[in-house]
Amino acid sequence: MTEVFIEKIKNYDEPLFYNTDGSTEAYKLCIIHLSAAMSAGVAKLEKGYMIPHDVLYLVDLEKEIVNRVSERIKVIDLEFL
Repeated sequence: MTEVFIEKIKNYDEPLFYNTDGSTEAYKLCIIHLSAAMSAGVAKLEKGYMIPHDVLYLVDLEKEIVNRVSERIKVIDLEFL
């Protein structure tokens, strides 16, 4: 991950989520796994999909981008690292 992207993440104003099986990099940057969106009060889980109440900010760690998502998202199971 580039330093520019890491700084962008650290300075982001909105809560950030990721949707992969597990990432120590995300954990270190305080990016929350999508499965925690219900606990954060920003989405509901329905039939294996996370449905945002408004807009979620989903981080793609490989492409180093942040996507604004308002449609349902298939949740990837979190593996413990």
